[in-house]
Amino acid sequence: MPPRVAGFSPTPHHFSSELPDTETNDRLPGNHCWAPPIVVSYESSISGIPEIIFPNESMGGSPSRRSTIWRQVGGGEKAGGGGKMITKVRVRYFKKFEDEEFDLREHIILAGQNNSGKTTLLQAIAVWNLALRKWLAKRASSKAKIRTGVTITRKEFTAIPLREMSLLWTNASTALKKEELQGKKAGPPRVMTIALVGKTTADEWELAFEFRYQGEEVISVKPSVGHEGEIPKAVEDFNVVHVPPFSGIGAEETQYKREYQDLLIGQGKPGDIVRNLLVEVHAEKDKPHWDDLREQIKQLFGFTLLPPNYEGRPFILCEYLPGIPKGKGMNGLPRLDIASAGSGFHQVLMLLAFFYARPASILLLDEPDAHLHVILQEQIYDKLKKIAVDRRCQLIIATHSEVLIDATSPNRILSFYKAPHLLVDDTDRDQVREALKRLTVMDMLLAESASGILYVESESDFNLLRSWAEVLNHPMGAWFNDSPLWRENKGRNPKEARAHFFALRAVKPKIKGYLLLDGDNRNLPDRELSGDHLTIGRWIRYEAESYLIHPEALLRFAEAGLPLYANNYLHDKLPGSVFRNPLENDDYLNRTPASKTLLPGFFKEANIDLPKSEYYRIAEQMKKEEIPPEVKEKLDQIYRALGLQNER
Repeated sequence: MPPRVAGFSPTPHHFSSELPDTETNDRLPGNHCWAPPIVVSYESSISGIPEIIFPNESMGGSPSRRSTIWRQVGGGEKAGGGGKMITKVRVRYFKKFEDEEFDLREHIILAGQNNSGKTTLLQAIAVWNLALRKWLAKRASSKAKIRTGVTITRKEFTAIPLREMSLLWTNASTALKKEELQGKKAGPPRVMTIALVGKTTADEWELAFEFRYQGEEVISVKPSVGHEGEIPKAVEDFNVVHVPPFSGIGAEETQYKREYQDLLIGQGKPGDIVRNLLVEVHAEKDKPHWDDLREQIKQLFGFTLLPPNYEGRPFILCEYLPGIPKGKGMNGLPRLDIASAGSGFHQVLMLLAFFYARPASILLLDEPDAHLHVILQEQIYDKLKKIAVDRRCQLIIATHSEVLIDATSPNRILSFYKAPHLLVDDTDRDQVREALKRLTVMDMLLAESASGILYVESESDFNLLRSWAEVLNHPMGAWFNDSPLWRENKGRNPKEARAHFFALRAVKPKIKGYLLLDGDNRNLPDRELSGDHLTIGRWIRYEAESYLIHPEALLRFAEAGLPLYANNYLHDKLPGSVFRNPLENDDYLNRTPASKTLLPGFFKEANIDLPKSEYYRIAEQMKKEEIPPEVKEKLDQIYRALGLQNER
């Protein structure tokens, strides 16, 4: 399905007596100065915004084509209007993305584990927007055929916090490597590129900016080669607003100029300008947005937000009533500063304040669900989607929330598991949701190189298998010694392993799995012992420790203690059939939990302190002929099920 797009924000440092309205492109009165982009990763199945069909030929091309700046793809002459969207983002050498392309839709959610690149994508859009604003402010009116780049200092770089400008580049590498020179002299700059493809109701466009490193404090930016011409009106009118993750609300706040507000946002401190945003919303003529904001707070929290007050004060006073008074009075309700409320209230107040104070074509929200109760997450998401529809703006939301993912159509979710990609169906979405809930960073790192995963009921089972593989010189031994991917099942039911394996396939769809259950799971129906790409096996004996029951092996291990007492214990406790033929699967071994009864008693008699977690030490000292044949059969099954024979 073709991508969809939405708009961007006005210049961050251009003071104006007019504020663009994203719905009509008319001008609203007010003393406002626009700031850098605010990035959001959100998804929703909102209707009412025109779908954008992006021509295939405009998205293809060679690497040189990727550095293209702007060109008119289609549409009429009139620029602007409602329904502005981004359909694609392409980045080259930007932070963790050396060369990546992202397909976007109307409202979209970015889903993935920590450090997967969700925030980096939002930052790329914010940096692109800052470059556009700087270029328009300094070069838009130039008539020169060849225009030099615009310099941006680190202090002016309000899109994201930076200690040094090279940190914008992948691996902080700002020059081409020797193998990339292709006959050029050493040292040419590595040109970082951020390209956006978008659409308004009238036009489709593509605009790329090139960034060149000039020093720790300075970079140069200009449109890509061949497209330095006039920036179209459709792009000029884009309003991009980036809301970083909420990090708490400031205790005191004076009124800040827009530039300083942008700086605080870029530093990841959006909570430090909440009072300023409320002042801006309240200052609107007829206060339509203020009334809406207060009503939203009433519905969600049962609080009454009071008008902000800055007259004759060193700081902005923002208060609320912890209830809804009847009539015009306050009914004895105390006036409380907004800082005294809970983090959930702060998070919602900040989001709504940004929505109403920063009319935008594109809203970039980074983890707007943080600090919110599960029920409140769904309510806020619904409200954000409704406001976005009313204002015809695009939401891009980065999130870990299962609630937001479940409430979003699969084709509106950009997954950052594997290479970034749009999901196709409900199964894809369910896998991403489970991956967020169940997978650890180590799971994902090991899955990259693993052909399969082993599930066992406990670490004791894993260590026993590893020890037996070593004694038997089984091919599985190499797997056990090579940082294998395995997991405890945490119970006798396959449900936990199935859920984890399902999630793991979001990271690596072709991965294989094997679950080994204890023999006490005899009541599980056959249908519970089969699974999609997950092979499920079951010990014949009660548990893995039952395969340690070999008198000679146990007595040899007991020589460090009191072997005579241990020998008497085995004679008394073991049936004669087991004592004489320990390799056979006797009914006693099939129904006796050896790790809870026989083995603890044996070590007590032998005067040896050996916890269950160290029972593998017995397996290490067993001889090949003392290990029951079924152990090798299970190792063979695991070897085949994980596809390890294909790696030799």
